Amino acid sequence: MRMQEEKTRKPKRIKKVKRKQGHKLVWITLILIAIPIVFVLYVVATSAIGGDRPVEGNRFQDGDLDPKITTENVAEVQTKVAKIDGVSDATVTLESATLRVNLDCADDADQATINQITEEAYSEVNKLLPIETYFTNTSKGKMYDLEVDGYNYVVDNSHPQSGQIYIKITKTAPGKKTTDVLTTPKDQELVNEITR
Repeated sequence: MRMQEEKTRKPKRIKKVKRKQGHKLVWITLILIAIPIVFVLYVVATSAIGGDRPVEGNRFQDGDLDPKITTENVAEVQTKVAKIDGVSDATVTLESATLRVNLDCADDADQATINQITEEAYSEVNKLLPIETYFTNTSKGKMYDLEVDGYNYVVDNSHPQSGQIYIKITKTAPGKKTTDVLTTPKDQELVNEITR
């Protein structure tokens, strides 16, 4: 009987060994790693290629910066602020729609004197180029910003940082006039914690 059973049994099939799915995971992993690497290489390459040229553009549109501040206006402001008592040197520049007035005052000038000089310079600018007209945004467009900087000296070997006084008056087109004493901390406790 055993013989018959052996004969009647179906022959065993040889099972095919399935390939593991590991190779698919390797390819998926490589693709996931390659995507950010290719992106970073693209950004680096495009930056390196265009790195020798400045970024060109204009953030202003028609109707902005009207009326214009001319080189004659800048020269006139330069002449007026240079004549203020206590000013050793004055420079006026107009860059990126910001009129910057830098006032180098006497080395021995105190904070009250420098504050009075910067306020007088702000007033002179207002007489020549009215703040409401040139330095305040309108419904028609954006206007200029104004910075008036006054300081007694630039820190170097003969001028210690502890004696420097630097006052900045800022009037942004969308904002209001602010006066800051940049050499005096607004929060002395925070400065003490940081400089321990």
